[in-house]
Amino acid sequence: MIPFLKEVANDLIARFGSELKDIAIIFNNKRPEMYMKKYLAELIGKPIWSPSFFTVQQFFNNAFVEREADKLTQILTLYQCYNAIQQRIDGKTMSIERFYPMAEIILNDFAQLDYDLVEPNEVYTELYDIALIEKQFPHFSEEQLSFMAQFWSTFNSEKHSYIQDRFIELWKTLPLLYTDFHQALKERGLATNSQFYRSFAKGDETSPSYIYQFKQLVFVGFNALNKAEALLFKKWQKAKRALFYFDVDRYYLDDVQQEAGAFLRRNLNSHGLLHALGAPFNQLADRNQNIKIVQTTSYTAQAKLLDSFLVDKKSTDAISQGLTAVLLADERLLIPTLQSIPVSIETNITMGFPISQSPIYGIVDLWLRIQERYLQQKSDLIYYKDVEIFLSHPLIHTPDPIKEQVQQLIYTNHYINVPLVELQAVSRTSFFDKRTDGRYLIKNLQEIIREIFQIRKEKELLTYPDAAIFTEVFKILNQLYDALSTLPSLSVEFTISLIRKSLQGITAAIEGDPLSGVQVMGLLETRNLDFKEIYILGVNEGILPKTSSSATFIPDSIRRAHGLPVLENQEALSAYLFYRLMQRAEQITLVYNGHVDENSSGEISRFVKQLQFESHFNFIELKQQQIIKTNEAPPAMEIKKVNEIGKILQSYLNRDNSLRPGISATAFTTFLQSPLLFFLKYVAKIKEPQLLTEDFEANRIGSIIHEIMQWFYEELKRVSPHITAQRIKDQLSRLDHLCLKATAKDFYGNPAYFDINSPSSTEKIVLEIVKEYAQIFIHHDLKNTPFTIIELENKQDYVIDFPITVDGKESSVKLYGIIDRVDEKDGKIRIVDYKTGSDALDYTDIDSLFDPSSGKFNKALLQTLFYTYIYEKKTGKIGVEPNLYVARRLRQEGSLFYTKSRGSKFLLSEASLSSFKEAFELRLRQVLEDLFNQQIPFKHDPRINLPYNDHYQEFFRSGVDQDIEIESEY
Repeated sequence: MIPFLKEVANDLIARFGSELKDIAIIFNNKRPEMYMKKYLAELIGKPIWSPSFFTVQQFFNNAFVEREADKLTQILTLYQCYNAIQQRIDGKTMSIERFYPMAEIILNDFAQLDYDLVEPNEVYTELYDIALIEKQFPHFSEEQLSFMAQFWSTFNSEKHSYIQDRFIELWKTLPLLYTDFHQALKERGLATNSQFYRSFAKGDETSPSYIYQFKQLVFVGFNALNKAEALLFKKWQKAKRALFYFDVDRYYLDDVQQEAGAFLRRNLNSHGLLHALGAPFNQLADRNQNIKIVQTTSYTAQAKLLDSFLVDKKSTDAISQGLTAVLLADERLLIPTLQSIPVSIETNITMGFPISQSPIYGIVDLWLRIQERYLQQKSDLIYYKDVEIFLSHPLIHTPDPIKEQVQQLIYTNHYINVPLVELQAVSRTSFFDKRTDGRYLIKNLQEIIREIFQIRKEKELLTYPDAAIFTEVFKILNQLYDALSTLPSLSVEFTISLIRKSLQGITAAIEGDPLSGVQVMGLLETRNLDFKEIYILGVNEGILPKTSSSATFIPDSIRRAHGLPVLENQEALSAYLFYRLMQRAEQITLVYNGHVDENSSGEISRFVKQLQFESHFNFIELKQQQIIKTNEAPPAMEIKKVNEIGKILQSYLNRDNSLRPGISATAFTTFLQSPLLFFLKYVAKIKEPQLLTEDFEANRIGSIIHEIMQWFYEELKRVSPHITAQRIKDQLSRLDHLCLKATAKDFYGNPAYFDINSPSSTEKIVLEIVKEYAQIFIHHDLKNTPFTIIELENKQDYVIDFPITVDGKESSVKLYGIIDRVDEKDGKIRIVDYKTGSDALDYTDIDSLFDPSSGKFNKALLQTLFYTYIYEKKTGKIGVEPNLYVARRLRQEGSLFYTKSRGSKFLLSEASLSSFKEAFELRLRQVLEDLFNQQIPFKHDPRINLPYNDHYQEFFRSGVDQDIEIESEY
């Protein structure tokens, strides 16, 4: 394979020899320059004075003393000119917020008019009938006139819609706006790049002697020429000042049906430019090597295949010499591509890195999002996930103690929205400060980015790509600040949107060594370059070529009439970029996404289908398939009760230790459901990570209800423990207030929070739910009045020593319970437990009650019986009745547990309750003796589905023994 640029280098040496220093070599982009220098040096083999190298834009711009205006300066200048015109016409002006989206389209249209030397007045004309158009443009061909007629026929002057009227009004303004805009830039010593082209073509360059310092102008690898370039190239060729080297193949040049040769046929035939290398070769027609086509099953899988493509090639000559390229037809694949190339292979990104995909943009976007929320909410609250993102962001080095304090603040108070004042009290960072002035918003952001940059630099964490991205961000923000400072006023909302828009479309130049390693680039960057091995990703129809063009105010028919670029031009350029890669590459792999969804047709590009039909290449089609492996179920994990674990269990049985741990009702039912889960929670004491959910779970609703019911009856009990129907009815007036207090306490850790702040829409829904549940409980109590409250939420007194036998020795374990409510009704003491979940009142028998795998396990009944047992043993009272207030069942089923037999319902009370308590005590002792039996390991029964959705499940899924270090607290 002889690369195109090496052929050009050979010819230049033959033509100019030692006079290479007197020529200017011009490319359509900067990347080929290093390759050309390499080939010249290799072929000459001795030191020489180098030719001058330029991109075509640099070359044209150097012919002028004016500077090129940056994009934002152009937009603001255009805005000022537009408002000045409107002020003269009707006295009305437009805000920058409304004008900005229009400005980008107008500037793009102006640029195309300049590049193709089209007069604005010919395009932006008023509505004329066809006869007037024919009269005004007698030089138009019949085809051009038919395009004009096609467009104007859709506009009937007698039935203009509002949108058409606005469109025509804009068209009337644009010719004058074009003139005023360019004049305003000129007065400041500025111009657009496209204006340089127009002026150069007209002979109005302000440094006319510039090009005469070179004996010869050499234009290499050009394809699609605009009219300004074509005019100048023909002029310079006629004056024998220019040579042209086209990277062309007769395969698509000679066949007029081949869109890949459309521009080259125009250059060589219509414009009469001469190909310096002589008659082109017909390489594509003679090639018959293999081309692999790989269909993947997902979008990112295209990039993931690179590991298998490249893993065995890290030491090949093609890679070491920079002749292996990963080419992205879809440039959105850049990040997955960089993550997929084996780390052992040197990789060079020779394309712009999108700032919007960098961690730095993540910080910028987070800061802007926080400022937006301040504006939307009109309050100083920060969404808790934004705080968490800030704390965990890789560019923010928040000290661990500060992280822990902030997280504790959020989770302790259940803050979905964190008050700014409280956050600032914990974290001294200015990142969350509220900004209210659009003018200084950019300045504030610059300070934040500069601080992050400085910290990373001091810590020696600044990589080359990071530095390039930081530099580009600083540059854009500086341009924004300088340009916007001229405006009299600027809203925060618009400034935020402008910052985002300015950064999202920008790429940072991150260029490695293009002469070694795997080159990663887009198709446009491949112009003039050749590789031995190429892997093209994203070869899908709709991507190669693209099926959409940029927004414009110039309709398609008018564009065709004036020879302006249309969608077919874009397709022809894509076809050329694709076909020329096939000319010299020795190994070609094409990858496309075969998955059909809203973003992908699942079809390979038609360019590939054309090659399959026309060429002699041998296509090998492959399909990427995910390997599905099925593994045997791992053995159940078990923890033996030895060493430190045995000591911790022994501490439960040590009567001499006043601080010995005890078994609660929850711990007891947890052990029944899963001994392994009991170990994790109560022996290893592995805590669940604190999680904050925006969807309010039943346990949170339950905790609010418990608080409401406790306060409701505490207020009554302070006056008298004797509860009557009338006293409950009078107290109901306090329910709304109690619901507000309890909800505020659960959400914000402050019962008085809603005295100052109004509940959000979500909080209002929760308030309605808890109020409804509380009313269900209270109305049930109304039907059972009078009764006497004995105790509410006693957290201290109900502790007993329960005798058990462990390893043949008499011992005891401490049991304790926190009972929601103890009351007395008709001489009968009741234990009342409130439930808001899906708990049931029915049971089958004592055996199924203690068997979680039976399907009849009733956790609520076990816990209520546990409380009842402790209460009776502690007080010496008997006949205490367990009652369960289940909000969803209370109205239909009451509060007593029951069993069914032959269609009849039998309540758990009186004699049946007494015998059930005896059976419960026996089973309780058996369970506890198993718990402390050293021969029975902690193990989970896989048949039992746990009602937990937390990180403990990781232990159950692992299925292997794990080394868990236990530090005794006793």
